[in-house]
Amino acid sequence: MIRVAIGSLWLAGAAVLGGLSTSALLSVGSGEVARTDPFPVSDGAYALVLDEAIVPFQGTEATLTVESDTELFIGTANGVDVDDYLTGVAHEEITDVDFPDTAIHRTVAGEPAPAAAPASRDWWTAQDTGTTVSHTFDLDADPQVIVVTAAGEDATLADAQATVSMDVRMVFGLALLGYGGAVALLGVGLFYLLRWWFSRYRPARRRPGTARSVR
Repeated sequence: MIRVAIGSLWLAGAAVLGGLSTSALLSVGSGEVARTDPFPVSDGAYALVLDEAIVPFQGTEATLTVESDTELFIGTANGVDVDDYLTGVAHEEITDVDFPDTAIHRTVAGEPAPAAAPASRDWWTAQDTGTTVSHTFDLDADPQVIVVTAAGEDATLADAQATVSMDVRMVFGLALLGYGGAVALLGVGLFYLLRWWFSRYRPARRRPGTARSVR
């Protein structure tokens, strides 16, 4: 029975490791980059906000990309400054990222715009402008908050489309290693169970000095 217990433990380990590897592949897909479907920024939102800390992975990089027909501003800053800047202002927040398809987002009601334009703030750690703007961030670094707004004074994000993508080559490789480990655990578990199974059937030993009767 000890062999049965040991074999069962190895098989359970194989099932857990295989399940985790499968879950990782289902989450990110099998390509080099996992990308959410583009979604439009809500009408009336002054800014689109992404807290880098909500992306539920480590050991890789993610990118927020926003495209529009109008000039855009993108900046990164700490959460305290962003909260202070956008408190009471209508904006849209990305609240979760469900790779490989969906970026979950919600609209926060408020005033049409803050008192000062974003470019006038001096606490941005990085900033850029363009009709297509993006920011790539390391998921193992200290998280910042990304803010995207229209660059023009009277412009809006009405036609803007946002996408979140992530480099998943590391995740895919780790998932394959997980499958390899699961196969190894499965083999060890089956070895112990088969040894137990075949040891159950042994021919009965003859008593010394006995012989078969011949008719």
